[in-house]
Amino acid sequence: MTVISAALFGTDWRPGLPGGAALLRECAARGWTVVLTGPGPAGAPVLTVTDPGADPLRAALVLVDGAPSHAVAVAGSVREVLAARRIGVPCVALEAGGDAGPQLRAAGAAEVHRDAAALLRVLDDSLLARPRAFGRAGAGTGAARSG
Repeated sequence: MTVISAALFGTDWRPGLPGGAALLRECAARGWTVVLTGPGPAGAPVLTVTDPGADPLRAALVLVDGAPSHAVAVAGSVREVLAARRIGVPCVALEAGGDAGPQLRAAGAAEVHRDAAALLRVLDDSLLARPRAFGRAGAGTGAARSG
């Protein structure tokens, strides 16, 4: 199972993002494999796609041999929500990335939260509550690929 955290925790990581590292640690503690699309915060239990190219979400799935049906993206922009939607990954969006809630919902975000701290407070009621199979059993185990 995989959580793909896009620009808020990746290439546009800002150390002052309220609750960011705590959210990543809590997701990992709940059993998610957390993949960032760029450099992330020190001490967060994550894998990192350091050279994401044109499609960082797809590259993150490849990194962990994951399937879109077993992933949830955390995004901070309409562009990232649309990228998740294109590959069939449900998306939790954070307004801290700059785009407003109505824009993020219109782009296809399943949930919109003010920032990582706000999401962390309601995590038990979120898509990120705990990993679960969204699709075919056995696909995309979240195990790291070798070689």
